[in-house]
Amino acid sequence: MLDSYIIEELKRRERERLQRERQRPTLEIPIVQRDEQEEDDRRSDREEIPGNAVVQIDL
Repeated sequence: MLDSYIIEELKRRERERLQRERQRPTLEIPIVQRDEQEEDDRRSDREEIPGNAVVQIDL
């Protein structure tokens, strides 16, 4: 059985962690549904590119 101090400390830490997570900025990225024809076109485009592909996102 855990001491009551330990239980309260665990609860306090959990509350603080949840509060920090709520304060962090978030960005939701919408998911775009593609049809199968478009997906097939994208696959053929990828096959034509030799070497490693790199995606660069500037913020």
